Amino acid sequence: MNERERAFQLLRRIERESAYAAILLQNESGFVRTLVIGILRWRSRLDQAIEMISERRVSKLDPNVVDILRLGIYQLMFMDVAPYAAVSESVDLAARYAKRARGFVNAILRRASETDLTSLANDLPTRTAHPDWLLQRWSRMYGSDRAAKIANADQELSYPDVFLGGGPPPPAAHPSQLVPGMFKLTGSSADVEGHVLDEGSAVIADLAAATGREVLDLAAAPGGKTLIMAARGARVISNDISLARLRPLMGRSRAIVVSDGRQAAFRRRFSTVLLDAPCSATGTIRKNPEIKWRLREEDIQRFPPLQRELLGAAVDLADTTVVYSTCSLEREENDDVVEAVLASRNDFEPVDAGQFVNDEVRQWVQDGVLRLTPESGADGFTAFVLQRQIT
Repeated sequence: MNERERAFQLLRRIERESAYAAILLQNESGFVRTLVIGILRWRSRLDQAIEMISERRVSKLDPNVVDILRLGIYQLMFMDVAPYAAVSESVDLAARYAKRARGFVNAILRRASETDLTSLANDLPTRTAHPDWLLQRWSRMYGSDRAAKIANADQELSYPDVFLGGGPPPPAAHPSQLVPGMFKLTGSSADVEGHVLDEGSAVIADLAAATGREVLDLAAAPGGKTLIMAARGARVISNDISLARLRPLMGRSRAIVVSDGRQAAFRRRFSTVLLDAPCSATGTIRKNPEIKWRLREEDIQRFPPLQRELLGAAVDLADTTVVYSTCSLEREENDDVVEAVLASRNDFEPVDAGQFVNDEVRQWVQDGVLRLTPESGADGFTAFVLQRQIT
């Protein structure tokens, strides 16, 4: 199986099995990764080109044909690939996976190779290949200029980040400006020793570790934040509802508990409770571009009820500090959740997150709230620090 066929197979899994690209691509070659992530990033622009040239709606075409055309047109639009190679290899794929459409694929891609496809992008949703509803939300939350920067940053090719602590840097990597001991890779993480996670997740771990020496990681899976907090000297108890998702921590964390964070199996308080809550993950589109095509605006409303329950439990379990974070950029999952939980009690209040982070991270703190967005080079995270009031 050549690399283009491998990319085609992975795209089918992502589209039809709701698999996640970041997980599937960890050990893939640079060419396969570039194809798959690129097609997911630019899907709406690719589909616009397909529809213009074929004069057919993408929704009316066979899914295999659509994926093959996306593969071919992506190479023509965004890669330094000889047009004949992009066309002929795609036609060969059609011969194996869409035999009846082989001639159709050949005709569309040959016309595409003779067309100025870049001239089609004439507005922000098209130029950045983001749903218009999402850009409108970000414009309301961050302003139109920053919304455009977020969307453009989402479109930049990115690789896994790895935390090594004090270890030697891996080849083809450069040090993170946000997290000491972390490196940003420029290729696969397959042969790299260390904890692979996004730089933004590591920022949250550093923030929590700076607030106290004992931390309950209430929704710990898959465990990257736990490992970084431990490396910073914190004693960490890792809790999650899923034993399967905690398996990466087995043998690497001293205390692992499986329980529902809303009714966690603890009878005492902890100095700090970190709750990195389940969310819509709109801050992670840079590494998981499939999210923007799966998510609908109404889906965002599914998360706050669970987030409020989890945060209420976290506050009850905290002796001094709660760090509440999500990898969502949406107000409903962040500001509104914190305000709703604190409105029902008077024992905790927000404090300035900037006092717990380094200078590079502090520039992303606004009015005491960490609002790390993808133009930082990291996944987007929002984080509040809540502390118990002294009475």
